[in-house]
Amino acid sequence: MRRLTTTLIITAGLAFASPALAKSSQKFKSDVAAPISTVKVEVVIGEDLAWRADNLPENIRDRGHTRGLNDGFGGNGFYGERDLNILAERMERQMAKRLEKEGVAISDNASQTLRITLTDARPTRPTMKQMSKSSGLSMQSFALGGAAFEGEILSPSGETQGQLSYAWYENDIHQAQYGTTWSDAKRAIDRFAKKAAKSIN
Repeated sequence: MRRLTTTLIITAGLAFASPALAKSSQKFKSDVAAPISTVKVEVVIGEDLAWRADNLPENIRDRGHTRGLNDGFGGNGFYGERDLNILAERMERQMAKRLEKEGVAISDNASQTLRITLTDARPTRPTMKQMSKSSGLSMQSFALGGAAFEGEILSPSGETQGQLSYAWYENDIHQAQYGTTWSDAKRAIDRFAKKAAKSIN
């Protein structure tokens, strides 16, 4: 199988002022009109999520149940760049798998590009960076995780020809206790990839 090139946009700039899920629907949405036979795939990390690799959200309302400036697990931040890269790589693999299954060819020379942006991610268990910031955390800590995505089909000139969105978060805390660091976010990625590939074809 052809290996995709993942484009990671990690920026240490201003976070979006709006909540992380403002643009993402819990229900999968797509207005991609025509089947696509060949596509180039780019996976990027949104500005807000990239900021949260090393910071808490700038907007205090997005900090969840944080108990202090170092509480990234409760405050939706301090994920670590390495962990966000893991999620982007997961999306890359799952998208390739699902597109291939749907008969869509992947090529760096395709006229259309599928750009997927990871707009939000919540870990089920603390990341290494979060544990290094807060001594009260351990791998025994767990919470409700998940992720949100935006996608768009771009023409050769960069015009949007179709959009996709999806978000999924675990809502049963009893299930969360059995998860690994990103198990819920990875489940959201897998669901998005499956739905997106079907939508494109």
